[in-house]
Amino acid sequence: MSLTRHLKNADSPVRNFIYASAPALAAAGIRGPIGTATAKKFGFDKLTSLVTQIPIPAEVKRAQRKSHAVVAGMALDYRLRMDLPGFDVGETTAWRGLERLQANSDAIHRGKHIAQLLQDALNFGYLTLKEKDPHPLSLARISIPLAWCEAIYRAGPVSALTNDLGRRIKRAEDAVGLMMSIDEELIFDVAQMHKPLVPLLQEWDEAEADGRVYTPNPTFLGSNAVGGADADLVIDDLLVEVKTREQITNPWIRDTLFQLLGYALLDIDDLHGIRRVAILLPRQPYIAIWDLDDLLGRDADDALPELREEFAALLMGMMSNQPREGGADDEFDDDELVAELD
Repeated sequence: MSLTRHLKNADSPVRNFIYASAPALAAAGIRGPIGTATAKKFGFDKLTSLVTQIPIPAEVKRAQRKSHAVVAGMALDYRLRMDLPGFDVGETTAWRGLERLQANSDAIHRGKHIAQLLQDALNFGYLTLKEKDPHPLSLARISIPLAWCEAIYRAGPVSALTNDLGRRIKRAEDAVGLMMSIDEELIFDVAQMHKPLVPLLQEWDEAEADGRVYTPNPTFLGSNAVGGADADLVIDDLLVEVKTREQITNPWIRDTLFQLLGYALLDIDDLHGIRRVAILLPRQPYIAIWDLDDLLGRDADDALPELREEFAALLMGMMSNQPREGGADDEFDDDELVAELD
């Protein structure tokens, strides 16, 4: 079961442990004076007062808004990483999604044709990245098939392609036709969200050049116990999640912080040295940063070893009592994909 599913399940021991590790945060934003005061203490009011400056384009029809949001969010993750050190198409979750499709191409109609077009599209992206000065819209465009392939990895070929996306790819004669069929509003949305984040990306790039460790798509020692959980990026001691949500509410902020706290606790061996967490909001645009000291209500260096040891014991007990069987339980459904990005 994924971390997202655990956190949505009020009966999950994983959720209960993570929430118990930060009792003050659990009260933030609930109804009543305590919830209001605690939310203010954690700075929720700053985020809820933000104005959405880059909304989903008006041209996107209501019925397509969810699918647009999922693809735009995944694509933006890739577009941001293109500006950071060491980006390699062949080392991405998207490439693993392509490989998953290639290994299961018989599961969907014209699966081999779809796999070939997506491989050509990713190869086209690789060549675009090698250009001396690629156009920003070209970079936004190549982020889209990367997002499609990541969806295949996370949801499985059948779920990801038995829909409008699968039909779109099947209709294309070649990769050029596929790339040119991408909706302009999707390309512009990714490009518009990326643009105001360029100074922050440059700052992170310089930090990595100065010796601070940058890790894209970090996984954690405890990830396998919760469906292979991975985050967006870690730079130095800061764990960052990119969320393309339009409406910011107290419950959403609280839930997202518990997602980040869950990742920090899954880093059982402290490989990434996480001591701060951040929510990056491209549509506002804004980045909010919290110290783990504040979220936990005590010194993180003292609290984390004990919490992680207890969490590891809980996860090991769950895995031994419920032997893992690979399959659909570890795949994301549409709502989980939205939750991961929104």
